[in-house]
Amino acid sequence: CYRDSGKLQESVPLLEEAVAIQRSCNTSRHQRVALAIRHLSEACVLLDETDKAMELATEAMDIANVSLPSSDSDLAGYMNTLGACYRSQGEYDNAISWYDKSRQLLSFIQSSHSRDLRLSITLYDLSRAYENKGNIAEALKVCTTVLELAERRLPVGHPNIAIFAMRLGWYNSKAGRYEGSVLQLQSALSVLQDTLPRSHDTADCHYFP
Repeated sequence: CYRDSGKLQESVPLLEEAVAIQRSCNTSRHQRVALAIRHLSEACVLLDETDKAMELATEAMDIANVSLPSSDSDLAGYMNTLGACYRSQGEYDNAISWYDKSRQLLSFIQSSHSRDLRLSITLYDLSRAYENKGNIAEALKVCTTVLELAERRLPVGHPNIAIFAMRLGWYNSKAGRYEGSVLQLQSALSVLQDTLPRSHDTADCHYFP
Protein backbone atom coordinates (compact mmCIF):
# COMPACT_ATOMS: atom_id res chain seq x y z
CA CYS A 1 0.00 0.00 0.00
CA TYR A 2 1.43 3.37 -1.04
CA ARG A 3 0.04 5.08 2.04
CA ASP A 4 1.69 2.65 4.46
CA SER A 5 5.01 2.66 2.57
CA GLY A 6 5.34 6.41 2.89
CA LYS A 7 4.51 7.19 -0.75
CA LEU A 8 1.59 9.39 0.24
CA GLN A 9 1.43 11.47 -2.91
CA GLU A 10 1.06 8.33 -5.02
CA SER A 11 -1.69 7.06 -2.73
CA VAL A 12 -4.03 10.02 -3.27
CA PRO A 13 -5.22 9.13 -6.82
CA LEU A 14 -5.87 5.56 -5.67
CA LEU A 15 -7.80 6.74 -2.63
CA GLU A 16 -9.79 9.16 -4.78
CA GLU A 17 -10.61 6.30 -7.14
CA ALA A 18 -11.71 4.20 -4.17
CA VAL A 19 -14.09 6.97 -3.10
CA ALA A 20 -15.52 7.19 -6.62
CA ILE A 21 -16.02 3.41 -6.77
CA GLN A 22 -17.76 3.30 -3.40
CA ARG A 23 -20.01 6.18 -4.38
CA SER A 24 -21.00 4.38 -7.58
CA CYS A 25 -21.61 1.04 -5.86
CA ASN A 26 -23.46 2.24 -2.76
CA THR A 27 -25.93 4.83 -1.64
CA SER A 28 -24.36 8.21 -0.85
CA ARG A 29 -24.89 7.65 2.90
CA HIS A 30 -23.36 4.16 3.09
CA GLN A 31 -20.68 3.41 5.68
CA ARG A 32 -18.31 2.12 2.98
CA VAL A 33 -18.47 5.54 1.33
CA ALA A 34 -17.69 7.15 4.68
CA LEU A 35 -14.69 4.88 5.25
CA ALA A 36 -13.23 5.56 1.80
CA ILE A 37 -13.60 9.31 2.32
CA ARG A 38 -12.02 9.06 5.76
CA HIS A 39 -8.96 7.25 4.38
CA LEU A 40 -8.53 9.97 1.78
CA SER A 41 -8.86 12.63 4.48
CA GLU A 42 -6.15 10.98 6.58
CA ALA A 43 -3.76 11.01 3.61
CA CYS A 44 -4.50 14.69 3.05
CA VAL A 45 -3.69 15.47 6.69
CA LEU A 46 -0.30 13.84 6.32
CA LEU A 47 0.30 15.79 3.13
CA ASP A 48 -0.59 19.07 4.89
CA GLU A 49 -3.63 19.59 2.65
CA THR A 50 -5.54 20.66 5.71
CA ASP A 51 -8.56 22.37 4.14
CA LYS A 52 -9.26 19.41 1.87
CA ALA A 53 -8.72 17.01 4.76
CA MET A 54 -11.19 18.90 6.95
CA GLU A 55 -13.86 18.98 4.25
CA LEU A 56 -13.50 15.24 3.65
CA ALA A 57 -13.39 14.34 7.35
CA THR A 58 -16.54 16.37 8.02
CA GLU A 59 -18.37 14.62 5.18
CA ALA A 60 -17.18 11.21 6.39
CA MET A 61 -18.36 11.99 9.94
CA ASP A 62 -21.77 13.13 8.68
CA ILE A 63 -22.24 9.90 6.72
CA ALA A 64 -20.99 7.72 9.57
CA ASN A 65 -23.43 9.37 11.97
CA VAL A 66 -26.40 8.25 9.86
CA SER A 67 -25.04 4.88 8.71
CA LEU A 68 -23.72 3.55 12.01
CA PRO A 69 -25.36 3.05 15.42
CA SER A 70 -24.51 5.83 17.86
CA SER A 71 -22.65 3.35 20.09
CA ASP A 72 -20.60 1.77 17.28
CA SER A 73 -16.90 1.83 18.12
CA ASP A 74 -16.07 2.57 14.47
CA LEU A 75 -17.37 6.11 15.04
CA ALA A 76 -14.32 6.72 17.24
CA GLY A 77 -12.08 6.48 14.19
CA TYR A 78 -14.02 9.23 12.40
CA MET A 79 -13.82 11.40 15.52
CA ASN A 80 -10.06 10.86 15.67
CA THR A 81 -9.71 11.87 12.03
CA LEU A 82 -11.56 15.12 12.71
CA GLY A 83 -9.34 15.65 15.73
CA ALA A 84 -6.27 15.20 13.53
CA CYS A 85 -7.65 17.73 11.03
CA TYR A 86 -8.22 20.36 13.70
CA ARG A 87 -4.81 19.65 15.23
CA SER A 88 -3.13 20.08 11.83
CA GLN A 89 -4.80 23.49 11.56
CA GLY A 90 -3.64 24.55 15.01
CA GLU A 91 -7.17 24.47 16.48
CA TYR A 92 -6.15 22.48 19.52
CA ASP A 93 -9.29 23.02 21.62
CA ASN A 94 -11.43 21.57 18.82
CA ALA A 95 -8.97 18.71 18.40
CA ILE A 96 -9.14 17.94 22.11
CA SER A 97 -12.94 18.03 21.96
CA TRP A 98 -13.08 15.41 19.18
CA TYR A 99 -10.46 13.17 20.75
CA ASP A 100 -12.36 13.36 24.04
CA LYS A 101 -15.61 12.40 22.28
CA SER A 102 -13.80 9.37 20.88
CA ARG A 103 -12.45 8.53 24.34
CA GLN A 104 -15.91 8.76 25.89
CA LEU A 105 -17.45 6.54 23.22
CA LEU A 106 -14.78 3.87 23.63
CA SER A 107 -14.98 4.07 27.43
CA PHE A 108 -18.60 2.89 27.29
CA ILE A 109 -17.67 -0.19 25.25
CA GLN A 110 -16.72 -3.40 27.03
CA SER A 111 -12.98 -3.84 27.31
CA SER A 112 -11.41 -6.07 24.67
CA HIS A 113 -8.06 -6.23 22.90
CA SER A 114 -9.40 -4.34 19.86
CA ARG A 115 -11.18 -1.72 21.96
CA ASP A 116 -8.14 -1.13 24.16
CA LEU A 117 -5.88 -0.68 21.14
CA ARG A 118 -8.26 1.94 19.75
CA LEU A 119 -8.47 3.64 23.12
CA SER A 120 -4.69 3.78 23.48
CA ILE A 121 -4.37 5.46 20.06
CA THR A 122 -7.13 7.95 20.93
CA LEU A 123 -5.51 8.82 24.25
CA TYR A 124 -2.10 9.18 22.64
CA ASP A 125 -3.51 11.61 20.09
CA LEU A 126 -5.26 13.46 22.92
CA SER A 127 -1.96 13.79 24.79
CA ARG A 128 -0.32 15.24 21.67
CA ALA A 129 -3.09 17.82 21.34
CA TYR A 130 -2.60 18.86 24.98
CA GLU A 131 1.14 19.07 24.30
CA ASN A 132 0.52 21.29 21.26
CA LYS A 133 -1.64 23.54 23.42
CA GLY A 134 1.16 23.80 25.97
CA ASN A 135 -0.64 21.88 28.71
CA ILE A 136 2.20 19.49 29.56
CA ALA A 137 0.67 18.47 32.90
CA GLU A 138 -2.47 17.14 31.20
CA ALA A 139 -0.45 15.60 28.38
CA LEU A 140 1.67 13.75 30.95
CA LYS A 141 -1.41 12.53 32.80
CA VAL A 142 -3.07 11.20 29.65
CA CYS A 143 0.12 9.64 28.28
CA THR A 144 0.70 7.83 31.57
CA THR A 145 -2.70 6.19 31.10
CA VAL A 146 -1.77 5.33 27.50
CA LEU A 147 1.43 3.55 28.51
CA GLU A 148 -0.26 1.66 31.36
CA LEU A 149 -2.99 0.48 28.97
CA ALA A 150 -0.47 -0.53 26.30
CA GLU A 151 1.68 -2.46 28.76
CA ARG A 152 -1.40 -4.41 29.90
CA ARG A 153 -2.78 -5.19 26.44
CA LEU A 154 0.17 -5.34 24.04
CA PRO A 155 2.80 -8.08 23.82
CA VAL A 156 6.08 -7.42 25.59
CA GLY A 157 8.37 -5.59 23.18
CA HIS A 158 5.61 -4.17 20.99
CA PRO A 159 6.96 -1.03 19.21
CA ASN A 160 3.95 1.04 20.31
CA ILE A 161 5.13 0.61 23.89
CA ALA A 162 8.44 2.23 22.92
CA ILE A 163 6.63 5.09 21.18
CA PHE A 164 4.42 5.77 24.19
CA ALA A 165 7.36 5.45 26.62
CA MET A 166 9.44 7.93 24.60
CA ARG A 167 6.61 10.44 24.55
CA LEU A 168 6.03 10.03 28.29
CA GLY A 169 9.75 10.47 28.87
CA TRP A 170 9.61 13.73 26.94
CA TYR A 171 6.66 14.98 29.00
CA ASN A 172 8.43 14.08 32.25
CA SER A 173 11.46 16.01 31.06
CA LYS A 174 9.36 19.06 30.16
CA ALA A 175 7.71 18.87 33.58
CA GLY A 176 11.09 18.77 35.32
CA ARG A 177 10.71 15.14 36.37
CA TYR A 178 14.10 14.09 35.06
CA GLU A 179 14.39 10.81 36.94
CA GLY A 180 11.07 9.65 35.49
CA SER A 181 12.16 10.85 32.08
CA VAL A 182 15.36 8.79 32.17
CA LEU A 183 13.48 5.68 33.28
CA GLN A 184 10.94 5.98 30.45
CA LEU A 185 13.58 6.65 27.79
CA GLN A 186 15.66 3.71 29.02
CA SER A 187 12.55 1.54 28.84
CA ALA A 188 11.90 2.67 25.27
CA LEU A 189 15.50 2.00 24.27
CA SER A 190 15.29 -1.48 25.75
CA VAL A 191 12.20 -2.26 23.68
CA LEU A 192 13.85 -0.93 20.51
CA GLN A 193 17.00 -2.95 21.11
CA ASP A 194 14.90 -6.09 21.53
CA THR A 195 12.72 -5.53 18.47
CA LEU A 196 14.97 -3.89 15.86
CA PRO A 197 17.28 -6.02 13.69
CA ARG A 198 20.78 -6.44 15.11
CA SER A 199 22.15 -4.62 12.07
CA HIS A 200 20.10 -1.53 12.95
CA ASP A 201 22.08 1.11 14.80
CA THR A 202 19.95 2.22 17.76
CA ALA A 203 22.07 5.38 17.89
CA ASP A 204 20.07 6.41 14.82
CA CYS A 205 16.83 6.22 16.81
CA HIS A 206 17.02 9.77 18.06
CA TYR A 207 13.82 11.04 19.57
CA PHE A 208 12.60 14.46 18.57
CA PRO A 209 9.34 15.93 19.95
